[in-house]
Amino acid sequence: MKCVAGHKFWLSYGFSRGIIGVAVGLYESTERDDDLTRLRRLFLFDSVCEAGGIGQAALRSGRTQPAVSLAISKLEASFGGRLFERGFGGSELTAEGVILQRRVRRMLDQIERAVASLLGQSASAADAKNICRHLTDAQVRCHIAIAHAGSAAEAAQQLDISQPAVHRAARQIEQNVGVALYRRRVHSVSANPAGLEFARCLSLALYEIAQAREDLAYARGQSTGKVAIGVLPMLAPRLVARAIQRLRERYPAARLTVDEGAHARLLRELRNGAIDVIIGGLREPRLAGGVQETELFADPYVIAVRKGHRLAAQKTVKVRDLSGYDWVVPQRHVPRRATIDSILARLPVKPPLVVETSSLAMMMAMLIESDCITLLTRSQIREAYPGSEMAALELETPEASRVVGYTVRADWLSTAVQQAFIEELSAECESRV
Repeated sequence: MKCVAGHKFWLSYGFSRGIIGVAVGLYESTERDDDLTRLRRLFLFDSVCEAGGIGQAALRSGRTQPAVSLAISKLEASFGGRLFERGFGGSELTAEGVILQRRVRRMLDQIERAVASLLGQSASAADAKNICRHLTDAQVRCHIAIAHAGSAAEAAQQLDISQPAVHRAARQIEQNVGVALYRRRVHSVSANPAGLEFARCLSLALYEIAQAREDLAYARGQSTGKVAIGVLPMLAPRLVARAIQRLRERYPAARLTVDEGAHARLLRELRNGAIDVIIGGLREPRLAGGVQETELFADPYVIAVRKGHRLAAQKTVKVRDLSGYDWVVPQRHVPRRATIDSILARLPVKPPLVVETSSLAMMMAMLIESDCITLLTRSQIREAYPGSEMAALELETPEASRVVGYTVRADWLSTAVQQAFIEELSAECESRV
């Protein structure tokens, strides 16, 4: 878990390793208010924006004017700048206020959509908005923690608060939304499918406020920013390394994390807000359901061997020649494995599959140290690790089409630094064509 811009607002890093961080950050905010803008203040900020003034917002929200004014002052202190210019005609957003409003509005829209989805078609937009405004930090942090930890008991332990406090918050959020969010057994409480999805949406919503801090820092001339990158195992790593270096030349203080992993896990973390972009071979058929894929370049598969291999010396290689050698293959449920299985199905005799691995480095090592065969891409052969010498066999493989690209959430609003990384990645890929 990483803190943002010196504050203890923790980014959502997915159920697997960080959604609990949002909950912890929200808990810490009750101890040190200035470390995190609390939900109620963000709700009141939106009310002031909508009403055009603190007095009008106080009337609409049922609060006193001094209470709303104090909330806005604390919000400004937390973000380190003026959000409104106050005058006799009302309150007008400053440039920084406009930046925050965009993110707060996105946060609220996501929460309201999540509530509306829970309630079903019978609910009105007004109902969802009203329920959203009654959510508290404690309810949100405990619900996210239960969803992540798997039980209320584990959530209490990870948040370092009492189990009764977690159970109380769980009851309250369930009462607020009017929908069952938990499975209750004799000795445990855990999130049901609706509760898990609601926690994911809440986590994504809170991520917008972390993005707001990055936006504000950039507007103040700070060249900092964070990009969380997911890389599929079979991608040639030097491509990403060069794109990162290009970004660092523009933004030396940019902070980047690179997580290599299986497509299913990275896609889950992308949808949870844990990572910003996935780079690697695009799936067929193309993905849908809240993500957007962009093609970067064609990178077809080829049969690969080490230089000096007997097949590399042959002028003509037939498909049947592949039967006489051991193969190194990716594990199942990887597109490359499906392509290999399709090629092997055409052989008169199926060769031994001696090693299954999704590690590109291990694949190449096996080829260098033996007469094994595998399926690589032309970019992987061209950008092989130092000391490795690979050769692509001149053999037509109709199954070997492949496109490298990147995947983001369809509704993702990038920060300036995140957008700059996408631009540098695209430029790096264009230069190789």
